[in-house]
Amino acid sequence: MMQRLSVPLLILFLLTTVPAWTSAAPSEQWFGRHAEGWFWYVVPPIEEETDETEDTPPNAILAPALSDPKADSKAELKAFQEKLENAQALAIMQPSDENVAAYLQLQKQAMANSQRFAEVWQQVVWVTPELDHTLVRPTSPKAVNTYYDTRNELQKVRLETIARTHGLFYFFRESCPYCQRFSPVLKSFAARHGFHVTAISLDGGPSPGFPNPRFDNGTARRLGVNTVPAVYLIEPRSRSVQPVSFGLIGPSELEERVITLIDKNPGDTP
Repeated sequence: MMQRLSVPLLILFLLTTVPAWTSAAPSEQWFGRHAEGWFWYVVPPIEEETDETEDTPPNAILAPALSDPKADSKAELKAFQEKLENAQALAIMQPSDENVAAYLQLQKQAMANSQRFAEVWQQVVWVTPELDHTLVRPTSPKAVNTYYDTRNELQKVRLETIARTHGLFYFFRESCPYCQRFSPVLKSFAARHGFHVTAISLDGGPSPGFPNPRFDNGTARRLGVNTVPAVYLIEPRSRSVQPVSFGLIGPSELEERVITLIDKNPGDTP
């Protein structure tokens, strides 16, 4: 009885288990891979990671980088200058007709470019007053005369104002020929603008326009006067002393120097 029951049960067991074995692929059945022997355990293959970033659409067109016109012009000018210099060097070192002609053609082009630039530059200056330097320092004869007349009038007023608070030390020698020429210039300057001049003779003698000078009492040594004629601008209130000129100069330069000294020292401005 037990043997009869065992056969049907075995058949039932085979019917229920065989489909599970046969459903697997032959390469996945470990008992079907005899060549592996005992090394039947295989590490499962590593799956490749997929890039989750979105791919650029095939029809997407990247906008080209915009070029800088300034950089392009600078590079173009540099390349032309280098080409011109190379042509010049070749024409000098190998002065054949062909090389000299090539250089002259490039030089002609360079001069044409310069001429065009000069013409445009002039036109821009004509229509842009703030860029026209001739409005500040004119060049035409009538404008130059007007400019200097106006400037001289302003300087005259400025020097008269300075003369109210400042005076001049004048060091000279009777034996100095440059002092003989400069003394009338300084005398006229002082009379025109109202400066008081303290004339100091280093050798005790007079000078034209200054018949009764003071004798030097050591002031020249303290100021370091080694060259005559010498003029110093003094401000009695602050006891400041500033050198103005050494040697023979004209009246216009003397006026310029006095005004410049005051403008550079705001504390001395009247």
